[in-house]
Amino acid sequence: MSKILNNSPESIYQTLLRFCQIKSVTDSAGEKEAPLFLFEELKQWPYFQEHPEDLFIQPIREDRLGRSNLCAWVKPKKKTNRTIILMGHFDVVDTDVCGHLREEAFDPETYTNLMKDEMIATEAREDLDSGEWLFGRGTADMKSGLVVQAAVLSEFAVKLEQLEVNLLYLAVADEENNASGIHEAVHYLAELKKQGYEFICCIDSEPSITQENKNHGWVHLGTVGMYTPFSFVIGRETHVGEYFEGIPASLIAFQLGNILEGSGKFADVFKNVTYPPLTCLRVYDLKPTYSVTIIERVAMYYNCLFVTKTPLEVLELMKAAANEALEKSLAVYQQNWQEQQTRTKQKKFTTRVLEFSELLHLAEQKTGDTAQHITSSFLEGLSQELELQDRGMKLINHLVDITGLNGPTVIIGFLPPYCPSGFNERIAANEIKIVRAAERIVELAHSQYNMSISIGEVYEGISDLSEFGFKGTKEDMEVLSSNFAGWGVDFVYPFEQSSFLNIPIVNLGPIGKDAHKKIERLYLPYTLNTLPNLLKELINNLSN
Repeated sequence: MSKILNNSPESIYQTLLRFCQIKSVTDSAGEKEAPLFLFEELKQWPYFQEHPEDLFIQPIREDRLGRSNLCAWVKPKKKTNRTIILMGHFDVVDTDVCGHLREEAFDPETYTNLMKDEMIATEAREDLDSGEWLFGRGTADMKSGLVVQAAVLSEFAVKLEQLEVNLLYLAVADEENNASGIHEAVHYLAELKKQGYEFICCIDSEPSITQENKNHGWVHLGTVGMYTPFSFVIGRETHVGEYFEGIPASLIAFQLGNILEGSGKFADVFKNVTYPPLTCLRVYDLKPTYSVTIIERVAMYYNCLFVTKTPLEVLELMKAAANEALEKSLAVYQQNWQEQQTRTKQKKFTTRVLEFSELLHLAEQKTGDTAQHITSSFLEGLSQELELQDRGMKLINHLVDITGLNGPTVIIGFLPPYCPSGFNERIAANEIKIVRAAERIVELAHSQYNMSISIGEVYEGISDLSEFGFKGTKEDMEVLSSNFAGWGVDFVYPFEQSSFLNIPIVNLGPIGKDAHKKIERLYLPYTLNTLPNLLKELINNLSN
């Protein structure tokens, strides 16, 4: 068999095995190897031997880790500007959850065999025993999707007479963290559109992570968005022996966490589907060292998925929760003081809730400097190895220091990453065309492959499809940018370019389960035998 990637099941499988061995964990050195692997695979094709300019590595500008994307064009014989994008990410989450098998998780066949001796969930055990599932990091999320896309691309590359549009294959970095890869691609696509390129659709192939029947696939017409709101709690410090002279930030933070965690108020509802609620992703105790002083500062940031909920709505919900937490904390404080009959005089505290923009304004007043200069001068002094969220929290802590803010106070705002939602409004002709094409895919899967496939409005996992058509308002842009810690230095969202692109989106990917977990796995029969043909059919339907 030829080692050149083609659209056969065996070629897809063998390429996937090799690709998964690239340890392209987000923010690691291995992430830089993945686009080079794809480049070496694709450059063997006769098409790229004849058209080497159509295959190239795209550096991500100003990336602190020096990462890159991969771009590959396959163009029909008859010149056209009409283009379909095939897109996916090659970074994967780390394998710490795999314990003693963290290294083996990058070798799917070995890892699948080793799963026989592991204690795993009943459903995972049944899948393992069936022999139809491949376990390992990246098998489902989402190296399989990229390999299948490349395999379909290879078929069009040798049948240019059947191709009516350009196909642009984009394999990007950093989807699992701050989306720097797709942001670089968005810049490129915006320039192409200015040159006259018409983008019909962007097809992603994220896995259909489902708990339903293993023979069940999905095609999604949109993707969920994500805010990362934060709360920064300031208490009033005191010696533990004089407890009631101050108020612990931990007391307020615990009350706030109880109010926010899993709150249905943050759970967006779109077309009768309720999306996941807000959850805390990280907690910071900002007390620098051990001492018998109560904790003065505690910070948290959260994951907030959305479809139509605006940043102002999220900010107002955070503000209401902060005020409620402060009120409850003072009530608990007062009750404890009364129950203990302490000789300490009861303190009267004035509470405050500030938006990050208000904190910046206080810093400007205190220093006489501009917010931009205060921000940039501080962040430029931090290590570039720090995660953006850590840098943002350090900035907030610095601003609290220079403003001299006292508690009890809660500061609220946003951290990176931010991803807009994307959904099919069924207004533009190309959106309606995607719906019709998805319906034909469902029919084809049933009639020719005896497969059950459903159409979903919104893909519930965060995906790079978010970047192809910002649907918000100028007010949304203002609320986010003014309340975003590190905006303009560490992070700027390309609102205008995303709005300008306005590319319809669809996700058609393999069937997988338990992404990011020890038992991440891929359903092979669908991935190797059915998905390539459905993806090819989708491209043909959209090309007409």
